Amino acid sequence: MALSPAPDDAAAAPCRLRRLIRAPLWRSAGRGLTAVLIVTGIVVPLVCLGWTMLAIFAAITIGLNLGLWAGRDSGLASLAGGVMMPVLGLVIALWSDVQLFGPATPAIAIADLRHHAYAANLRFTDARVATEFTATADAYRLHAGSAGVRAWLVAPLVPTNWTPAEPVRAWAVAGVSGYGPLDFRTPRSWQQNYRAAVRYVSTAFSPAHTAIERALARYDLTAAPDAPLLYWVEEPRTVISDERTFLAWVVFAGTATWLVFLIGEALLVPGPVPAPPEAGPRAPRTHAA
Repeated sequence: MALSPAPDDAAAAPCRLRRLIRAPLWRSAGRGLTAVLIVTGIVVPLVCLGWTMLAIFAAITIGLNLGLWAGRDSGLASLAGGVMMPVLGLVIALWSDVQLFGPATPAIAIADLRHHAYAANLRFTDARVATEFTATADAYRLHAGSAGVRAWLVAPLVPTNWTPAEPVRAWAVAGVSGYGPLDFRTPRSWQQNYRAAVRYVSTAFSPAHTAIERALARYDLTAAPDAPLLYWVEEPRTVISDERTFLAWVVFAGTATWLVFLIGEALLVPGPVPAPPEAGPRAPRTHAA
């Protein structure tokens, strides 16, 4: 009987599912999750402070570098990360128009707003939207396409005993859109006696500033320096919670997209072919009787 070692044949190709347990894939997954959290953690505070242009710049530059870092294990993953991470930051910067984080105020007078410059949740003792001094501005094409807003409206947010000779200390802002009557961004909320507001994130793309200029010129009004723009709402905490939920879904979508891409790349893209072993002297076969 002849005894001989196993033939020196090429190893069979590994199962595709085994590619999912490779260390590089999970390292890329961890780096992608880290990149998503870093981009979100940088862009959101900048947006809440109203520094939208800086947030857009950070989303592009930081997101691009983090995306390339997250996908550095392959050229295809680098390309995907370099596109996806900036897009994630831009979605947050361009779609977020409510200050998501900030202190809440007790019931205050409109004149005391200057003492609460960073408050996101505001309540008033005596306030109304002076709709008789409403001014409008057409939405920019970029914002109209993304948010469905056709025009922006502003009106003075004033105490009930206010007169046009007094400065406007805050502005109510609303968007004319095709959304339903429960949407807090529409001017329908101005007809309600809410006496509460959330801070509108003013951006460089916001035509609300144009509407304010038109209101000042048309009605011969004056405005206090740094008069904030506010959404007139019933319950600020609910609005802010809903906007945070939207942000969480954006983060989840970014993370899930990255994981789906990595899994798809591992299953569909052929891996590198191992180099054949170097030829060497073969051991002689041994035979046994």
